[in-house]
Amino acid sequence: MQALSPFIRSATIAAALTFGSLHAQAANFSFAGDLSYNTDVVHVAFSLQADSSQVRLWTDSWTDGLNFDPTLTLWVKEGGSYSWVGDNDDDHTIDPAQGFYDAGLSLSNLTAGQYLITLGAAPNYANGPQLSQGFAFDGSTPTLITQWNQPSYNINANDQKGTFWRLNLANVDTAATVPEPASAALILAGLSAMSLSRRRR
Repeated sequence: MQALSPFIRSATIAAALTFGSLHAQAANFSFAGDLSYNTDVVHVAFSLQADSSQVRLWTDSWTDGLNFDPTLTLWVKEGGSYSWVGDNDDDHTIDPAQGFYDAGLSLSNLTAGQYLITLGAAPNYANGPQLSQGFAFDGSTPTLITQWNQPSYNINANDQKGTFWRLNLANVDTAATVPEPASAALILAGLSAMSLSRRRR
């Protein structure tokens, strides 16, 4: 059962995601879902066709401690990898709908290109300046968000047990959720195994 948990986590996240559509000019997007474990990380890719001084990225799902405290990291695609641009754990000044522990980035000088925003539960921060270096909780035993005492939780209220997240992007050209590399590999392996099984019949 333990071996299936990464696939189950991936399936849970994938089933809960709202996919964005492509637009020919700068637009706003909103994605939402549920983070099952404190080790889970959501990936949302977006692009800019021209340099921009108005990109905003933010969560508005903390809801006074009803849901977990999110953290965001922004990456830019350089060749075949992604490099760190910036991150934020708590900034509720990006949009009026945010709560105190929501995260956000307001970017005044992004160049045209391909970007990735990752969303996780604080303090599951990036391990280094390359996305391939992973995140702080990689390799640790996953804990259900509903059973985890997040460092920023209120001990008297026993809050931040909700799994819901919402990520908003403003003034980008395209945006879509993407599976984590490990999740994508698991899904592809499962599809390959099913294909082989059907051929043998």
